[in-house]
Amino acid sequence: MQHPEQRTKTRIKFETSVSLEIDELSLAANTLSRDMSLDGIFIRTGEQVPLNVPCLVTITITGTSSNLTMRIKGRTIRQDRSGVAVRFTELEMDSYLHLKNIVLNNQVPDSGA
Repeated sequence: MQHPEQRTKTRIKFETSVSLEIDELSLAANTLSRDMSLDGIFIRTGEQVPLNVPCLVTITITGTSSNLTMRIKGRTIRQDRSGVAVRFTELEMDSYLHLKNIVLNNQVPDSGA
């Protein structure tokens, strides 16, 4: 069964180190993201994660000379065999600007039809 597309923001393929906490319990520590947007992120994990609950996502981007860590509040919204989708609910301005730059700089141009 296919679900209608509900995205309002551009989603990019982007793998980086991610951790997921629910009620201060680490459920997906040092795993990888599959894709993300300004609205949310898909986190690769084989663990069962409760749905529709508040969570904290820690995204770490490693550069050649420094690391960037963003801690973003969200809500788990969907899970499949490969991981869990989180919708961001609260972003600080710095995190929003970093995410916006990541999305803008990692978009794949349309191939044209």
